[in-house]
Amino acid sequence: MSTATKTKTITIELTLTEAQLETLKKAARAKVLSLNEYLLEVGLQVAEEPLPPPEQIVLSERDWEIFISALENPPEPNEALKAAFKKHQEKYGKW
Repeated sequence: MSTATKTKTITIELTLTEAQLETLKKAARAKVLSLNEYLLEVGLQVAEEPLPPPEQIVLSERDWEIFISALENPPEPNEALKAAFKKHQEKYGKW
């Protein structure tokens, strides 16, 4: 008895300029791949690369106190920040 594995297909939409599209198409043709095959290959290669270690930042005692104070006592959000939150929530929903 043969058991076939069903593969779910997912579509991803990209927004790019004509110049970016042409660059990607040219690269795909050079590797004799469709644009879809090329993007999948490159995307998976990059996704599987190990992440670089996080950068360590060392603060002086004075700068540490300023940093902690800003975390514990954040300023009131200004209009630009409020607008950014609203735009994000409209696009992605509330948390």
